[in-house]
Amino acid sequence: MQKRQLVAIDTNIALSLATGDEAAADALQLIAHRIRSAQVLAPPTVIQELTYQARFDSEKTRRESARQALASFHKHKVLPAPLDSAQEAIAEKAAGELRHSGLLPFAECNDAFVIAESAVLNCVLLVSNDSHLLDIDPKQLGLLFREMDLPAPIIVSPRELIQKFYR
Repeated sequence: MQKRQLVAIDTNIALSLATGDEAAADALQLIAHRIRSAQVLAPPTVIQELTYQARFDSEKTRRESARQALASFHKHKVLPAPLDSAQEAIAEKAAGELRHSGLLPFAECNDAFVIAESAVLNCVLLVSNDSHLLDIDPKQLGLLFREMDLPAPIIVSPRELIQKFYR
C-alpha cells in the first residue's frame, strides 16, 4: 500500500475555500488529482485560529466565514490533525527556533506554529497565501529544521501550484 503524502493548509486557505475562492479549490483538486495518496490536513493552530475567529471576532462576516471554513472541511476532504504531547513539545521548540532565526518576523507566532506543526506532521507541502510564509527562504528553513531532525514542508500558494503544474 502506498504511503499517504500529507499536505497542510494554512488558516487563510481554509477561509478561502469557505468563501468559494477558485484558486484555493483548484489547488486542492490538483493535489488530489496529481498525488493520488494525498491527505490534506489542518494543523492544530489552524483549527485554533478558526475556532477563535468563529467565536470572538468583532466582525460578524469574519465570524461566519470562520464557521463556514470549519464546516467545509468535510466537503474539501480536509482532516483536523491533532498532535500528541510529544509532537506538541517538538512543534513548540521548532516554532521558537523559527521565530528566533529571523526567517519570519518574531511577532508571527501562529505562522511559526503552523510551519512547525506541518513539519511535525511530516507534511510535504504547506499551502498558504500568507506572504510571511511564502517569503521564507526554503533552503534556510530546510537547514534550520534539519538541525532538529524535522522535514521542512515546501510552502506554496495555490496560484504557484496551479502555475507549476499547468505550464
